[in-house]
Amino acid sequence: MLSTDEILAGLGLVVVLAIGSRLVAERLRIPAIVLLLPVGFVAGAITDDVHPEALLGAAFQPLVSLGVGLILFEAGLRLDLAELSPRLRSTVRRLVGLGALTTFVGIGLAAKLVLGLEWGTAAVLGAILVVSGPTVVLPLLAFVRPTDRVRSLLRWEGTLIDPLGALLGVVALHAVLQGVAGERPLHLGALLGSLAIGAAIGLVAAFALGALLERASRTSPGQAIALSLMAVAAAVVGADLLRDDAGLVAATAMGMALARRKDLDVSRILDFHGTVVELLIGILFVLISASVTPHDVGQVLGGTLALVAIMVFVIRPAAVAIGTAGSELEPRERAFAAWMAPRGIVAGATASSFALTLAGAGIGDAPKLLPIAFVAIFATVVIYGLTAAPVSRLLGVAGTGSPGFLLVGGGPVALAIGTALRADGNAVRVWSNVAAERDAARAAGLVAEASPLGLDRIRLEAELEEIGEALVIGPSDDFNLLAAQELRTVLGRDHVHTLARGAGADALPPHAEGRAPSGGSLTHDDLLARLTAGSDLTVSAGEGAVEIVVRDRRSPHSS
Repeated sequence: MLSTDEILAGLGLVVVLAIGSRLVAERLRIPAIVLLLPVGFVAGAITDDVHPEALLGAAFQPLVSLGVGLILFEAGLRLDLAELSPRLRSTVRRLVGLGALTTFVGIGLAAKLVLGLEWGTAAVLGAILVVSGPTVVLPLLAFVRPTDRVRSLLRWEGTLIDPLGALLGVVALHAVLQGVAGERPLHLGALLGSLAIGAAIGLVAAFALGALLERASRTSPGQAIALSLMAVAAAVVGADLLRDDAGLVAATAMGMALARRKDLDVSRILDFHGTVVELLIGILFVLISASVTPHDVGQVLGGTLALVAIMVFVIRPAAVAIGTAGSELEPRERAFAAWMAPRGIVAGATASSFALTLAGAGIGDAPKLLPIAFVAIFATVVIYGLTAAPVSRLLGVAGTGSPGFLLVGGGPVALAIGTALRADGNAVRVWSNVAAERDAARAAGLVAEASPLGLDRIRLEAELEEIGEALVIGPSDDFNLLAAQELRTVLGRDHVHTLARGAGADALPPHAEGRAPSGGSLTHDDLLARLTAGSDLTVSAGEGAVEIVVRDRRSPHSS
């Protein structure tokens, strides 16, 4: 038994490794799981201080269950197909529906034949490895920058498959616990009862939380985050106490129900939850990886690598072929989608939770579940991570050129700057909530969209995947300041540029401003007046720097 000092050292080491791995992964622009898995595994192999059984004892399984519940709640909140373009909506539905079913059946059969697992455990593994997830897909898409249709398809598949795949895993788990894996007959009523209890508690909790959030939005908006955490924890724990593992169903149902509430703004909850969940994911993965010993991995390594080969070369292409049949995707786009299915956070967390549950129920090969999932997750992330870029170039779906420019504000000044940037060979996107400004930008050959500012952090990151520099150039200094502050959270201060504030505006501290192009002397009104008078405008851009030059047609001098 560990002493108090040893437990303190172990917990501190887990937090340092979890956060440190995430920071390094972000700098390297790779999925955090690529570092979290081996870091936790090595830490568990060389020290006794991070073993979850020693650190947390019986509290480890409840902690994993609660953590997975929070993860699934957040994933459920993102289940909003209304945000998909109509032309891709049906394709995503088929890929998430028929494609996921193909993956589930294929992996289950392969696990039975290749690894010799019992049918019940093979089915649970198949459900676990259906899940991909945005935490691994989005960083790869940001690096590869494929065509818009492929990026949208894979981004939404990863977002939607998280809670749906986990829900499929819960169904498979309950089926096993009700007798599929052993001598006992399946009690369908008990299985449906567990799912019904979880769904009912989730819906009730969603209704209660929605009412609390609606009231808090009028009186105490700062309570929204605390209320959501309280409600999710209560729903997960309450459902689990009534029926084992019903909490996962409750968390998913709760998130999905809230996602349908268009009258509630959940972006702030999602942003904070993203921070909490990221920390929780890091801690869980270090602990989960530390619980897998080299001996455990050695026992399943050969068979699991064979399973991964079947997943990569047979099952994924079959799932994409079925899911995208009849769609408008080109063959090369389908081929790239077939080569992009890394497994991620939810797969690892649910594998740990389900393995502990199955082991507690006396399922014989349950201890193999986590090592198999561990190897499969790491292998798929490495395979797709190393090959996604060359495969995208080979298929001709990779992004071309350097990251583009975003112009927030679509008036005459933005139009002139966008046109100058485009004439210099840059990709330009305009965000404006004024329809006439978007029409004018499109008429000038620019990509123009309604502004998505105000979305949660992950969605905003997805929108900014191909953006290198943002210029906030609307006529309102106050709006420009707010927009720049939000964009800086994703792009960084050095890549967000704002014009000088107008005369009479209050001075702001340097950290509150974006970088100012052309030395900070030009305001929106200055530029508008000069352009109205007939001056010419040119824009030059370097690494993290933008210079706007205005030349009077009657004078060779510039400003």
